[in-house]
Amino acid sequence: MRLRLVVVALLLGAALADGAGQYLLAYYVLVVAVPMAAATSLLALGAILDGTASEPLDRAALALAVLALPLLLLTTTVRAPVAGGDAPPTVAATALVACLAVLILQVLLAGSARVAAIGVPAASRAE
Repeated sequence: MRLRLVVVALLLGAALADGAGQYLLAYYVLVVAVPMAAATSLLALGAILDGTASEPLDRAALALAVLALPLLLLTTTVRAPVAGGDAPPTVAATALVACLAVLILQVLLAGSARVAAIGVPAASRAE
């Protein structure tokens, strides 16, 4: 979960750098985020394959990680030719926002699974 949060933080940083006109910084932040997102996907796949993650939410998290990785690769590779500081093409910004949305959904699913595992305290249950 921590690695997912780091990837989301990096993508948020890249989006903020884009918004501030620091396109070269955004590109390098995305270059750092690519192997971390790949590691997140591989860790999720490994957990499914070795049986430690057998819940339906775990499979959904894997599907979202697999969906986010090509979007991240797309936004990073489209920016590479214009890494000199020019504004990236529109498809790069669109892919970044879509990747960020998918990863935030993945983090929310993981967080909801942890909250469900903890359970609702007895004091807050409805009568």
